[in-house]
Amino acid sequence: MQRALLASLLLLGVSACGYRPDPEDLVKVVDSPADVRVCQRLGEVSPVVPTTPGFGSAFDGMKEAVVALGGTHLYLQQTSRDWSLVRGIAYRCGTRGTVTRQTVIRAKG
Repeated sequence: MQRALLASLLLLGVSACGYRPDPEDLVKVVDSPADVRVCQRLGEVSPVVPTTPGFGSAFDGMKEAVVALGGTHLYLQQTSRDWSLVRGIAYRCGTRGTVTRQTVIRAKG
């Protein structure tokens, strides 16, 4: 009985670790140009679209396009004062997928 309980708990624990998010879920959405100022611009992923009901499908399309371009961030650029119109722009931020070189400085003494 204890072995069966232990085995089921072990399987439950292992299955909880098996979640793998969709690539679109890993895209970070930002609304300030300061958030992507040091990032590489990959291109526009949508024309100017309204943020009215139905915006969800356009938003999902923007995130899919960011992933297709190899981006990490979706910048929603405000094109109207009240955020009723936005444009999506893909950016690649950080060092994911790039080789970095580190410099070590040693103090004499």
